[in-house]
Amino acid sequence: MTEQRTKEGDGVGAAGAGAERSAAEAPAAVEKRGRPGRRRVEDRVEAVLELLSGKASVDQIARRLGVQAETVERWREVALEGLATSLRQGSGKTGRELALERELRDLEQSFTRVAMQKELLERALGERPSRPRRFER
Repeated sequence: MTEQRTKEGDGVGAAGAGAERSAAEAPAAVEKRGRPGRRRVEDRVEAVLELLSGKASVDQIARRLGVQAETVERWREVALEGLATSLRQGSGKTGRELALERELRDLEQSFTRVAMQKELLERALGERPSRPRRFER
């Protein structure tokens, strides 16, 4: 029965009546996250910047955020890939993006050509004199 009251939130915990937290000890507003262990983009960016600037190690960041060290290392790899892509000479677009843009440009040109041919054929058919009709007897 006492366990049931404790779960219901009467303020008496397993350590007794003195186990209540003061207002100063109460945690700040808890953010609701999607999956357990999922971190916000801002948290990941801050962690990677700290890591790259040498302010903290992978293990320190992982412990602070409650994630595996491999997760922090993966964040660093993704950030470095993005950095390399953004610093790439030229357009900064991937090969796939460039190929898709070329294909789109070719399709637009083909469409324009077909539309012009259609318009010219319609004009030619419109200007063509009609054939005299034969009268049936």
